Amino acid sequence: MRSRAVLALAVVVLAGVGLITACSEAAPLVTPHITLDLSVFQLRSDYAPRQAQIEIHNRSPHDITVTSARFSSTWFDGDASSASAPATVLAGATTDFPVVLGAPLCTAATAVPRVTVEYRTKNGARGEVTATPSIPFDSLGTVHASDCAKVAFETVATITPATALRYEEVDGRPIALLDLTFAPTGAAGSVILRSTEDTTLLAQREGQLRTVDLTFSAASAPTVLTLDYVPSRCEQHVVAEDKVGTQVPIRADAGSFSNALFTVAVSPAVKAEFYDWFARYCGWKN
Repeated sequence: MRSRAVLALAVVVLAGVGLITACSEAAPLVTPHITLDLSVFQLRSDYAPRQAQIEIHNRSPHDITVTSARFSSTWFDGDASSASAPATVLAGATTDFPVVLGAPLCTAATAVPRVTVEYRTKNGARGEVTATPSIPFDSLGTVHASDCAKVAFETVATITPATALRYEEVDGRPIALLDLTFAPTGAAGSVILRSTEDTTLLAQREGQLRTVDLTFSAASAPTVLTLDYVPSRCEQHVVAEDKVGTQVPIRADAGSFSNALFTVAVSPAVKAEFYDWFARYCGWKN
């Protein structure tokens, strides 16, 4: 069974089309009623890249082809359409349709989610269902808090990772140094950088959680924070399977969000540099 952080909107939808009349010589074609269970959830790996999964369970005894699967919410800009459609969902089967969530919208108080599925049956009949689900466990709220805490923080102070790593040799091995520049924007208010955390790929030399407690406001000077890393563990699959290990987790107080967790992404060039350094540090590459 998949481990999942569930946004799970479990919604049962009965979709059906009535009679489709062919030419006068042919008998009327009765199209099947299609019953779908719809849910939206997030795998653990979906949080940092801001993805979600639309899960479609076909309870009907008829195969369908999902031609479109979309998710929308007042917390995200636009419809998130799955690139996995069109795809067949067999009778009695369950298929997940991943979507990338839109840019964050931080003014709405509630999520107001919608799931829309368009499909066709084997005989060519088409159907469409839209569900307005409840959201247990507040998983969508976790993504929203992360998104909007970062927006609130960077309204007051931007965060810019360096365009290249620096290195420091310790006990004959290169320690990777990443500089983060915090630059006040001049906007009103203040934000607090509480701590930085380890990633699945990178371990901070100071410990898994590095306390910083820096306050930024319009009166603050730009500040450079240097993070020094060693590999989390020297196993090649850690790099081969990495998706978010070079994104820097930050805890901060910003706007209405307290001790919120969000991530800061490095450039593709720095990401590649991290991978190269990892291999050199662990002895896989000279």
